[in-house]
Amino acid sequence: MARTKNQLLTTDIWRSITSAAKRSRKPSFVAVAYFGQGAGKLLPLRANSRLVVDASDNAVKSGQTHPADLKLLQKRGVIIYSVPNLHAKIYVFDDIAIVSSANVSNRSAGILIESVLRTTDPGILRSAKSFVSSLCLHELSPGTLDRLQKSRARRDIMGI
Repeated sequence: MARTKNQLLTTDIWRSITSAAKRSRKPSFVAVAYFGQGAGKLLPLRANSRLVVDASDNAVKSGQTHPADLKLLQKRGVIIYSVPNLHAKIYVFDDIAIVSSANVSNRSAGILIESVLRTTDPGILRSAKSFVSSLCLHELSPGTLDRLQKSRARRDIMGI
């Protein structure tokens, strides 16, 4: 039986998260409030992964969530859901769960001071996966992402 490993990371957290996503052989389960511009490079999820974000009109209009980046993941087979007011940051890859302060954004990766708790505890893995699954209620269709992207583009053009 493998020994449970818990680790608090305060540096290079995105290197750890991105590496875990790339190594993952099974679909991942992720709930993260905001998915910023260029976020797909930080979180390269495989097909059939579940990604829950806040893709509400407010989150998109404020620039915290970028529909264009979500569309790229969706085209690769990631199933994307939206939950308004989501604030959780939980990542589950194969036999690793990460509970974090980090949204998927270049600000998180390059500017903000973040921390993550990385664990292989089977009970926490089950609970984290179950939590993310419980949020998978409102799947975003390609049409909804197109509408959100157009709304965001209009806002950018108007300089708002």
